Amino acid sequence: MADDEPNLSGIYGGTANPLRQVFMIGVIWRLAGDFGGEPLDLVEVGSWAGASALTWGQGLEEHNHGHGSLTCIDAWEPYYNDATVPDAFGREINQALKGNKPYQVFKRNIKYLPSSVHLTIHRDWSANVLPTLNKDSYHLVYLDGNHTYNSVSEDIRLGCPLIRDGGIICGDDLEIQLHELDVSDVIDKPEADKWTDPKTDIVFHPGVARAVAECFGEVSSWSGFWAMRRDGNSWTRLSLEGMPGVIPKFLDKDNLIGLKALLMHLN
Repeated sequence: MADDEPNLSGIYGGTANPLRQVFMIGVIWRLAGDFGGEPLDLVEVGSWAGASALTWGQGLEEHNHGHGSLTCIDAWEPYYNDATVPDAFGREINQALKGNKPYQVFKRNIKYLPSSVHLTIHRDWSANVLPTLNKDSYHLVYLDGNHTYNSVSEDIRLGCPLIRDGGIICGDDLEIQLHELDVSDVIDKPEADKWTDPKTDIVFHPGVARAVAECFGEVSSWSGFWAMRRDGNSWTRLSLEGMPGVIPKFLDKDNLIGLKALLMHLN
């Protein structure tokens, strides 16, 4: 890691899927068009080391003249139940969260956010912070916190009222939607972070699949990044057709060649 770039090595960048970040920037492109370039106010639940925050910042800079705000919510405390940590990567994250380093890495990395973006940080659990935010006030709420069923359901329940008409609720880690799964493989695992679909061998997050489906049904989804648009009192799917394929600035260089190839196909 160079001194003039964020620390997104190892566990600090390993949770950020590069292709999903491209679509996150695409959602900002969509919102900028829908709202005529007015400042866009964003909320994210689950900030970790700041990769997603920097992606939102790049989206605002690229498509909205850098105008907007970002509210980051994360407790930066262990959230896995020690008995249900899914893998070695999860154990490493949980162990790191027992100390203060992840928060310090986030604070260092967030310095690379465009200076025009107004940043607010809440170091607390989303269940405590989301009810304190103003309803009908945000253009986007992004959910990437605790992935167990009850936590995702609660974040959706608390996040939806914050979004203004035409705004977007979205999230990470929807590798498979519920209608594509054996429902029993999801219902019986409310505390599981990850599971393997026996039909496809795809590793997915059952809590995300179930909670999203129960709240919205089938959603717009791109490589595991999902989104829905508020339309009055209902939620509708959205299109990113025509989206420019913008590569995240702080992408792990090992992923760059493959991502460029995918974007050439996309465009």
